[in-house]
Amino acid sequence: MDQIIYIGPVMLDEPEEFSLDEFVRQAIALEAERLFYSNGRLFLVDYDTLHGIIDGKFAIVELISYASFCEVGDYRSWVLYYGNDDTVEYVNKIKDIRGDTTILPVIRTNDRFIRKIEEYISKGRYRSFSKTGRIKERVVREEKIELR
Repeated sequence: MDQIIYIGPVMLDEPEEFSLDEFVRQAIALEAERLFYSNGRLFLVDYDTLHGIIDGKFAIVELISYASFCEVGDYRSWVLYYGNDDTVEYVNKIKDIRGDTTILPVIRTNDRFIRKIEEYISKGRYRSFSKTGRIKERVVREEKIELR
């Protein structure tokens, strides 16, 4: 074991926070196969395992290349996205499947990758893209235009 160095997981960039709707759209755009649940949040994680030689030793590096999350509260098994309606459901049972439905399973976990992301979040080291904030800005702009 003296010839092997393990490094990781290492974050390449800060995680990003989204509303549930935006988070699911992002997951679908990135062709996610599953989402992860831990401590009231859904996570989308993309990581790579790299290997090479460092100081004459074999090195294994686990690199989190992208991470995003959203607050959801309780655990549920599935996220459904209806493309034609552009709506999202976070459910325990799948009741309605249509041709435009994307189904993402949710896995409850607290593995080392999720713990690393939660460490960043607890320290306030994340970017927030609040959909509500953008809508409020847009409404303010529309009101200014209407006043002219």
